[in-house]
Amino acid sequence: MKMNKKAIMYIAIAVVLLAVAITGTVLVLNSVNKQNTVKANVVTKKTTDDLRAKAEAARKKNDTAEAKTLLLEAQQQVKELPKSDETTNTSVDIEAQLFLLKQAETAK
Repeated sequence: MKMNKKAIMYIAIAVVLLAVAITGTVLVLNSVNKQNTVKANVVTKKTTDDLRAKAEAARKKNDTAEAKTLLLEAQQQVKELPKSDETTNTSVDIEAQLFLLKQAETAK
């Protein structure tokens, strides 16, 4: 009887330690992933300009769908930037480019 109680006690302790180890591992992995995500999603004027340049290159290749997607993404990024005259001008410029793409699609 004592042997069974000891075995059950050791199994219970092992299960608790395993649960603690798994929980710790998950928490560490989540914090590492969260740090990587924050670094990857930093919106700056440069990232917005890069998207606009890629959209212009796609438009020159007559890939209006890709250009429109890139411009919409750039437009979303501009909304996240702090308000200033420059971001307002960029926003208006993106809207004009989207309008011209829409006009080009309807003209075809």
